[in-house]
Amino acid sequence: MNTCLRSTKAYVALGVLILASLLLVQCDKKENDNANLFINDSLYFEAQGMNILVFGNYYNGLFSDEKMSGIQIIHHGIRTATNGDVRLNPTPEQWDPFPQFIKRKVFKATNTIEAYLAYPKYGFNYMIKTESRDGGLYISVNLQKPLPTELEGIAGFNFEFLPSAYFGKTFLMDDNSGLFPLYPSSSMETTKAGIAEPKPIAKGATLVLAPEDPLKRITIKNNSGDLSLYDGRNKAQNGWYVVRSMIPANKTGKVIEWFVKANTIPDWIREPVITYSQLGYHPNQQKVAVIELDKHDKALSKASLIKIDANGNTTEIFSGKLNPWGTYLRYNYVTFDFSAIKEP
Repeated sequence: MNTCLRSTKAYVALGVLILASLLLVQCDKKENDNANLFINDSLYFEAQGMNILVFGNYYNGLFSDEKMSGIQIIHHGIRTATNGDVRLNPTPEQWDPFPQFIKRKVFKATNTIEAYLAYPKYGFNYMIKTESRDGGLYISVNLQKPLPTELEGIAGFNFEFLPSAYFGKTFLMDDNSGLFPLYPSSSMETTKAGIAEPKPIAKGATLVLAPEDPLKRITIKNNSGDLSLYDGRNKAQNGWYVVRSMIPANKTGKVIEWFVKANTIPDWIREPVITYSQLGYHPNQQKVAVIELDKHDKALSKASLIKIDANGNTTEIFSGKLNPWGTYLRYNYVTFDFSAIKEP
């Protein structure tokens, strides 16, 4: 793995930093549709190649379309889905209503997390339950009282998917296939309130995102109704693809239940990430690169600094040991000190 280090006058031009001694495990594209998610010590669901956070972050109240709360999926190192929650719009915008977070309960023994939220304006309270079993995650919306009349046909469970992760990839909705568009192009309709909203790209009971890509494939099955797929970019430039199910009227208990299964590559390991000063370094200052490692990865003892000339020839100008730094959140870290290099 390599990355270029550039500098200006009075700084050291360091060429390319190559950490050739890091153990890199390549993805062999084998598939595993039965990853066993468990709740780890950080209180979110984990399996190698996948993490699912359940209201680990809360809405800060500034923007209602912020992509940082609800249920979130980190799939093979990339956060591909977020904002799994009850919303009042198919593709929420900046000033649309969002719920108030009340509390969260974590039950590690049963691999279950419950989140309690409300829309106080409407006297609407609900609980979202997530449970890991059968090789996937069951997500349900639960009500103690029926949906308020003014929210009938309005409130639904949404899950937003990162457009750049699915550009040009296919989807299957039941027996019908489609293509995630590069540009927003779906039809629009006007609601009873006179608001323009995107129409669904597809509707059905079972949705498979990117069936051809083992790194991105996710299956969603609605056990209690339909799924609708929207392109939120038709409404807002920062919109994502949205999967949505409506909450039925006059019902209590478990009113929506999805089963979500994300494919993972067995023994998948994220490639190391090298961080360094992009400005450059003064010849006499300390020069330390920080290497971020997958928690399952192992760093060997040394790394090398490689100089590349205009003809593409490479020369190793320094080799030194990697120093363990420790663990922070989801990753392990080591450092590489190349302060001994002073040549511009």
